[in-house]
Amino acid sequence: MLAIANLPLDELIDLIALAHRVRLAYCGNEVELESLINAKSGACPEDCAFCSQSVKFDTGVEVYAFLDLDEVLDAARATKDAGATQFCIVVAVRGPSERLLAKVIEAVNAVHAETGLEVACSLGLLTPEHAARLAAAGVRRYNHNLEAPRAVFPQICTTHSWEDRVATAQIAIDAGMELCCGGIIGMGETLEQRVDFAFELAALNPAEVPINLLDPRPGTPMGDLEPISAREALQAIALFRLVLPSAWLRLAGGRERILGELQGMGLLAGANALIVGNYLTTGGRSADEDIALLDALGMPVADGPGEGRFVIDATGTYKLPAKQARSSIPVTTA
Repeated sequence: MLAIANLPLDELIDLIALAHRVRLAYCGNEVELESLINAKSGACPEDCAFCSQSVKFDTGVEVYAFLDLDEVLDAARATKDAGATQFCIVVAVRGPSERLLAKVIEAVNAVHAETGLEVACSLGLLTPEHAARLAAAGVRRYNHNLEAPRAVFPQICTTHSWEDRVATAQIAIDAGMELCCGGIIGMGETLEQRVDFAFELAALNPAEVPINLLDPRPGTPMGDLEPISAREALQAIALFRLVLPSAWLRLAGGRERILGELQGMGLLAGANALIVGNYLTTGGRSADEDIALLDALGMPVADGPGEGRFVIDATGTYKLPAKQARSSIPVTTA
């Protein structure tokens, strides 16, 4: 894989073409749409160097407690009206308190009853009891990004460890939820570390992998970091598709700034899911614009999250359940 990663960027179009073929073979041409709500903003005690919601940094981000239920439902209705099938409730905390968890579960139940949307949650570090209660409430996916390669993480965050994040990811899986786990590209990691990161994520067998592209936030330790180029971003997306052939690769924060007019190329480079609308503390673009882009590319919007995930068999090959299998591609780990 490193040999492929080290191909000159002048040969990027060949890598993109390969990644697109893998995406079509394993996932088809559908694109899954999701919106998220920053249901509790700011004052997070963690010190993640990229995050404007950390209480450690002076970023001017809006701070508020968990939103009223009506506000959450308004956002869920707008999500459904936009044609998305996934709705993610995000809160800025180290981990949920009992009071916060109760409010989240109340919101999950209300969103299910009102809209029928699939609900995901991102509530920080979990205990097995937290995860079991979320799963019992019908939370389909739990988002907990690794954020960065293992080798880089100590420079990104000191208030919890990379292993803490892996533990929460496994707790979510053990509770019966699908795992949504990705990270941020462009935080100073090397190309080789990006490849390592893709394999570290693949080891968790996530259903969904959000790919964020660092959009440096003023006031954070990374506020003055030079953003990566669009070509580097497309290379990373394609490499992640080769390592994670079956996952929903979701283009998320930073795509507007980094990819700009090349966002369609991100979908041709292997991505097959999008966050539509705004992000946690930055603006996105309208769902109408993204749906128009998908129409132009001939990529239909997925009706739902689908069933069945690829698994790795004893020969080291990703395979779908028999009724869905279209192809298999041997997996390498270097």
